[in-house]
Amino acid sequence: MKIGEAIKQLRLERGATQEDVALEAGTNAGNLSRIERCQQQPALELVEKIAASLGMTVADLYAYAAAQQSKFAKTKSKPKNGNEENSNAALLFRRSFQQLTPENKHLAVEFVKLLNRTQSGK
Repeated sequence: MKIGEAIKQLRLERGATQEDVALEAGTNAGNLSRIERCQQQPALELVEKIAASLGMTVADLYAYAAAQQSKFAKTKSKPKNGNEENSNAALLFRRSFQQLTPENKHLAVEFVKLLNRTQSGK
């Protein structure tokens, strides 16, 4: 799912109008409409403002779009193997990991190592 489609779906789920979101994001409804119809790619600064107006971070917004794309792909065709769900989780983890500070990246790596040791009984 493209980011514009995700913005529209989230806006509708929240019961907000284009005017509501556009006003809070500092743009106009026509601009938001073009973004939602994927006729225009928003600048990152505007994506941040739109995400905030929807009550989420940019990372959450992109993760939502990726998750919706995954759902669409699953309904369109059957997975070739049982690892598709793990692949999607890994993709979301990787995207979220990129947003972390260097200190938190280190902590995340150490946590994964700990989980692996615990799981394998070492």
